[in-house]
Amino acid sequence: MKQKFYVYNILLTTGEYLENIRIEGPLEDHFPGISVSLLPVVDVKGQTIVLNIFHIVKADLIAVEE
Repeated sequence: MKQKFYVYNILLTTGEYLENIRIEGPLEDHFPGISVSLLPVVDVKGQTIVLNIFHIVKADLIAVEE
């Protein structure tokens, strides 16, 4: 079975706008409960960013890659 990568543009509470963030699987699958609130992702520059579920204001799905 092929892995699917979901590409998002994400707005944070700080006002920072992250573009083209690739995540394996849907974003909501990575936050199943309150105990899992951090998610490391890689931006387009190859830098790792750790997202916190409580700082995500909006996440727009822009593509699904297989």
